[in-house]
Amino acid sequence: MGRSKETVLGIDIGGTKIRFIYAGKFREYPTPKNKKDFIKLIKGFPEADKIGIAVAGVTHGPGVAFAPNIKYLKNFDFRQFGWKMNKFKVNNDARAFIRAEAGNRKNILGITIGTGIGRAISGKRIKSFEHPVKWEKEYQKIRDKKEVTKLAEFLSEKINSIAQKRKPRLIILGGGVLHRKGLLEMLQKGIKTKVERAKLLPKSGAIGAAMLWD
Repeated sequence: MGRSKETVLGIDIGGTKIRFIYAGKFREYPTPKNKKDFIKLIKGFPEADKIGIAVAGVTHGPGVAFAPNIKYLKNFDFRQFGWKMNKFKVNNDARAFIRAEAGNRKNILGITIGTGIGRAISGKRIKSFEHPVKWEKEYQKIRDKKEVTKLAEFLSEKINSIAQKRKPRLIILGGGVLHRKGLLEMLQKGIKTKVERAKLLPKSGAIGAAMLWD
């Protein structure tokens, strides 16, 4: 008999939610407020042959150098779960997002609008994109006021600036804040490059994490 296909667990670790996908099952949980509860949550996920991990932060080898909106993940090493290096892979969450959403298409800019702002371009690894945008705190202040028009104007200006420099064929938007009524339509009008909404939300990051093993 041939060897059975290896099982893969995809984990998407964001500032507000942690999501996983495994054997067609999708689950999401609030991101724990401390490291102890984070470890407990991850240990409760299904066992798998391979694990792909997407993190909203700067990744390095087997872990996270720092995650701006999850402070306790600074210098976090996933080997503490007892996983060997050939069992898991770690990458930035925006890169996982665009990997799932863009498929084989190249030069597609992915922007996730959530706790923070994620950026990635399909087919490229731009390490600086793992770091927070310089205007993230300003974005968070405007976001928290829940004035959709002002938020759309602010984001349109900033995303246009990114697009002008990177010249993507298309921009795919995701993230929980995109659910706000009217925001997507305003962004599509304000952003000069063609804009699409992510089709796999809210599973994009977890699917992209699992795809690290493709």
